[in-house]
Amino acid sequence: MVEKLNLKLDDVKEEDRGIIAPCGIVCLGCDGHTGEGLEAAIKLKNIWEGGNLKDSGITMGLNPEEINVTLEVLNKVIESGERGKCPGCYIGGFAGQFCGISKCVKSKGYWTCAECDDYNSSEDNPCPNVGNNPMPMADPGQMTKLICTRYSRDTCNNLKRCQEIGYDSFIKEVKEKVANGWRTWQVISDEMVFTKAMQK
Repeated sequence: MVEKLNLKLDDVKEEDRGIIAPCGIVCLGCDGHTGEGLEAAIKLKNIWEGGNLKDSGITMGLNPEEINVTLEVLNKVIESGERGKCPGCYIGGFAGQFCGISKCVKSKGYWTCAECDDYNSSEDNPCPNVGNNPMPMADPGQMTKLICTRYSRDTCNNLKRCQEIGYDSFIKEVKEKVANGWRTWQVISDEMVFTKAMQK
């Protein structure tokens, strides 16, 4: 187990509290925060509709029905983006409203799980507080395991890094990393983590 620094929410500036989620996701590099996916969806929709791909796509071997379905998906992405960019889970982003981790961390007055004595980033499931909640995302322990899997343990590494160097230094590292092109989607697993959890 790593030697923890004395981490405190009070050490994090108000404007930096949306940089990382309580679970360790780097919100600053998340598409919900950057809006890059929304911009790409709008651009692709405009190009396809402007060029009437539904008509010309057949000349490239594309099925007009599949083009329609894709345009419907793009429209849904654009509509969901109308609620604005996610400010980050800690500040009240949409996931933070139901997430068991976020609720647990806030109830203890922490910024992240890195402050919690129960959290151990080297464990398969770093949070031992697993309950029997039928909604896995509302349970801190179950959600931690889902998040660790979905983000290829990058979240665990981030929280361990916070423990090693402190919040201030971690915030500086993350800002530089994202400014240099790193994005959260680069560490997301292709496993259907949430789909499987919702089917239980």
